[in-house]
Amino acid sequence: MLRFLSTVVVCCCFVTLGKAQDSLSVIAMGVKERMDISRTFRNSMYESPALRPFQYQQSLTPVELSYFSDNKDSYTLQRGAGDQGFRFNTESYQKDAFPNITLWGKAKYENKKIQDLKFNENSDFEVVFPYFTADSVGGDLNSERYQFSGGIAKEIGKWVIGGEAGYKANLSHRKVDPRPENNSSTLQLGFGASYQILPQYIISANLGYQFYKHRNQLTFLRQLGKPPVFYMNGLGAYNSLLSGLSSESDVILYEMNGFDGKISFLPKGDSGFLFEAGLSQQTGSRTLSSSRSSANDWTDQVIAGKIGYLHKSNDWKYGGNASLNLQTRKGVEGLFHNDGSSLGLIKISEVSSYRYYHFNYHLEAIVGQADWTVKPYANFTQFKEQYINPFREQLADMLHIGVEGQYLWDLKSGLFGISLNLQKQKLLKSRSQFNGIKQGTGIADMLQQNYNYLTAEPFSIGARARYDFVASKQIKPFVQAEGLSATEIKQKYYSLTIGLLF
Repeated sequence: MLRFLSTVVVCCCFVTLGKAQDSLSVIAMGVKERMDISRTFRNSMYESPALRPFQYQQSLTPVELSYFSDNKDSYTLQRGAGDQGFRFNTESYQKDAFPNITLWGKAKYENKKIQDLKFNENSDFEVVFPYFTADSVGGDLNSERYQFSGGIAKEIGKWVIGGEAGYKANLSHRKVDPRPENNSSTLQLGFGASYQILPQYIISANLGYQFYKHRNQLTFLRQLGKPPVFYMNGLGAYNSLLSGLSSESDVILYEMNGFDGKISFLPKGDSGFLFEAGLSQQTGSRTLSSSRSSANDWTDQVIAGKIGYLHKSNDWKYGGNASLNLQTRKGVEGLFHNDGSSLGLIKISEVSSYRYYHFNYHLEAIVGQADWTVKPYANFTQFKEQYINPFREQLADMLHIGVEGQYLWDLKSGLFGISLNLQKQKLLKSRSQFNGIKQGTGIADMLQQNYNYLTAEPFSIGARARYDFVASKQIKPFVQAEGLSATEIKQKYYSLTIGLLF
């Protein structure tokens, strides 16, 4: 698999060098296709393999290095107070790299420190939650991420056949007690076909598969003063028989398999109606070293849909779109008996104990001309998390209202763009109930702090500036700076990126 991905990335690089453009205007067209906020919604709908030939008009390969820093005073303890580090990224898109063939590839490396994690000694929060290995001490977590992906799409008359593959790895650790070691990997495959059903429209179907594996181990070098270790089941609940003091042999294994499908009806160009509907289903399990049976099993289902209309002419661009994303996660908890046998703990029953609902609805409008765009938007979120016995619950309905604006200048020396995003979060409804919490564990404070962050109402201001220019015939550098500030949770984020375009 890695050999296949490497081959695709290398092919993209050779094609890039062979087709390198000398003209800044051509490079600027490719940058605008990717930066213009009026195209963000459209571009996201053409990421399936069989739709890639219609995603952009210009081939482009950026190579970039970024430094970033993010800090919050109020935050979810299992996610941490923020992170800082650097990332290297290159992503090549080659339209008609060979006759009627589009190639794309990506390579990414990220090295960062996640700050002030507590009650979570795992990486990959979004994948394994709420089934963390946890303790009340925590600390900073060093993380390295690697990602390689590549794909190919072939146009055959009115048909397009495409396929892609990707591999991600995450390594994280801490050099002081408690000392977690996390090694995870994800394999992704995708296939699809599209057909030109009308002169300016295409219909597409795409399928994907994902396999995830994660090994987690928590050890202590100091023998005295070790904190209790909990194997969390959601909202601070844990199994007393399975939790306790950690030993060097505690190895936790996670596995997950998932499938997704998507159908689309889209224009070949920049104007027209857009429609997409998708479904993904994933099943996962956690197995503890003390038992051969899984301690937890869960299913995660996401129903997604998008619909919109875009129009672009020489003078104006305008449109609107709506999208929804409905995520439901349900978890099963094993009940065990210790009979002293060599097989370890014996599973005697299971109980469906955890529910998680995250429903998101988004609306936005777009208006602008060639050099400027204004995009007002509204986002409604319904969040609910429950643990059954003892009953615990937190829920919140939130409304985000914002406006984003962008201006792009074509200069003699290059292309300069700035954007500004203003957003206010408003809490419409909230409720929490945390029963049966054992005192002295720190879990009550953890749940309350997480709930305070969930129900905060920050006002945020985000800004981005980018400058592309030509240093020589073959060297086209760019520099980009981003920043964000949010009240109430007191978030400060900034990043600086330097790179080259080919």
